[in-house]
Amino acid sequence: MAAFVCGGAAHAEGYPSRPIRMIVPYAAGGGIDATARLFAKAMAQQLHASLIVENRPGAGGMIGAEAAVRAAPDGYTVLFSGNPELGSSPRFYGHAPYDPTKDLRPVAMVAESPTVVVASPSLQAATLRDALALGRKDPTLLTVATAGVGTTHHFALEALRHKSGVNLLHVPYKGAAPATMAVLGGQTKMAIVGLPPAWPYIKSGRLLAYAVLQPKRSAFLPEVPTIEQATGMKGLDAFATWYGLVVPARTPDAVVAVLEQAARKVLAEPQLAQALAVQGTEVQPLFGADFGRRIQHEWELYGELVKQYGITAEHEGKAGPAK
Repeated sequence: MAAFVCGGAAHAEGYPSRPIRMIVPYAAGGGIDATARLFAKAMAQQLHASLIVENRPGAGGMIGAEAAVRAAPDGYTVLFSGNPELGSSPRFYGHAPYDPTKDLRPVAMVAESPTVVVASPSLQAATLRDALALGRKDPTLLTVATAGVGTTHHFALEALRHKSGVNLLHVPYKGAAPATMAVLGGQTKMAIVGLPPAWPYIKSGRLLAYAVLQPKRSAFLPEVPTIEQATGMKGLDAFATWYGLVVPARTPDAVVAVLEQAARKVLAEPQLAQALAVQGTEVQPLFGADFGRRIQHEWELYGELVKQYGITAEHEGKAGPAK
């Protein structure tokens, strides 16, 4: 029955005929994990097959991505990826075990959410300008959690550090959820994370939202300024968090067609859009070559940021504030 609902290309392949492993390269409980599980449930209904989510966190998403790259290209291992492991993390480490533009094949970009700068009210800074002013007075004050070294959020932190001249002390975690918990628990003063894990605490007042790192205000946080509005600094607004489905590069066309067809149906469903909106994520469908161009753009973007700011594993922990 699964083959018949998946379109003509699937008839010859009999795909899928067994459960599909969906690797999520971050810890459970974060924005990407929550989005992946909603997407996996909807895809399972379309494909009439089980999709089993497997969290493989570490190295800015690259551990999970490498596991997907090394898996058999048969459609039974897929990667629900964030943009770090397809752009910023390989550029940061400089010796990634895979090339995201060659070793992974884009199927569908699924959704996007704002990246937000949040802080504990205990910092006693009402705005990001106020927080940066405190950091200028005390260079050891502003500890900032992110989802990990080499992630989009880490690059955003380094760009803010260089442009502001303030010593923002990076504290990496294995995902946005533990990074959010760090600032809630007082282990750090601030965090730069995707919105989903932080949004409930922003709404309850347990976290202050200072800025979104994108060109326009977010419909989810209309009262929160953009990073340029919050600081007056340009060039800090290209760090949105997005998620998409990719597969090993040599996955057969027929299998990719089945997955893309199912994703198109899933992403057109209002129920998924509504469920994602509840957690601060917006459906942003791109398919095939269009999604590939988005990946290529970010691959080039983070290459330029590495050159501009020296954001590499070699310099992590060594770079001080801009002079």
